Amino acid sequence: MKLKIILLTLILISNVFASDFDIKNLTPQELNTLKEIKEHGKKNGLSYSLMAIAIKESGLGKYLVNVDTKDYGIYQANIKTVISRENAQDTSWNRNVLAMKLITDFQFATKNAIDELTYWQKVHNNDWTKVWSSYNGGWKYNSDAARQYSKDIASIIRELKKVEV
Repeated sequence: MKLKIILLTLILISNVFASDFDIKNLTPQELNTLKEIKEHGKKNGLSYSLMAIAIKESGLGKYLVNVDTKDYGIYQANIKTVISRENAQDTSWNRNVLAMKLITDFQFATKNAIDELTYWQKVHNNDWTKVWSSYNGGWKYNSDAARQYSKDIASIIRELKKVEV
C-alpha cells in the first residue's frame, strides 16, 4: 500500500515530458548527475549516450514518471521491458516494485539503460542513429518520431561535448 501511495504521489508531481533543457545553464546538481552518469557509462563507451538520454527523457531526473507510456526513472525505461529483462512475472506488484526501483535506484536504472543500449548496439551493428531510434521506438526505429528522437540525442551529445562535464 505504501508503495502505491509513493508511486501515485510521484505521478501527480511528475510531468509527462521533460521540458526544454539548456546545457549552458546546468545547476551544480545537474553537473554532478552528468558526471556520475559519465563515470558509469565509461566501461561500455556509453557515457554520452546515457547523459543525452537522461537529459532528453527526464530532464536529468526532473520528470521520473511517464504515466502514458509507463516509463520510469532518469532514463525512462519501459516497465514491460524491465519486467522481461528481470525475468519477473508481469503482475501489478512487480510493476510497482520495479517502477519504484527505477525511480529511486540510480544504479539499477543505469544498468537497465546500458542493457537496453547494448542490446540495440548488437541488433544494429553499432549504427548509433538506429541504436538511439530503437531506444525510443524499439523495432519501429524507422518511424518519424524515433528518427527525430535519434537526431535530438545526437544534437544533445554535440552540445555536451562543448561543456566541461
